[in-house]
Amino acid sequence: MLEHFGLRAPALRSRELWADTRSGVRVTTARPLDLLLFNATDDAFGAHVGVCAGEDAVLHLCAEVGRPAVWRPADFAARERYRVLVGIKRITDVVGAADIS
Repeated sequence: MLEHFGLRAPALRSRELWADTRSGVRVTTARPLDLLLFNATDDAFGAHVGVCAGEDAVLHLCAEVGRPAVWRPADFAARERYRVLVGIKRITDVVGAADIS
């Protein structure tokens, strides 16, 4: 989805995504297209990742309902396995940007 808007998110698991500093930065306030990581604890390992879709809206792949869904952060907090917002990651790597590695 992010590539549709010109952003390139790395193909990483949640823990590595959270630790990555090449393609994004951690932020404290979400804005559209930021990634939100939810888990039962504040550990990024195994965290569920959603995309900020606007104020009070997180788009995510939802096994619970069997399709993509939009939930409020409170909907995540109400579920034991998603009750903690591990953090917010803003992807800064732009599709088409020169690779300087």
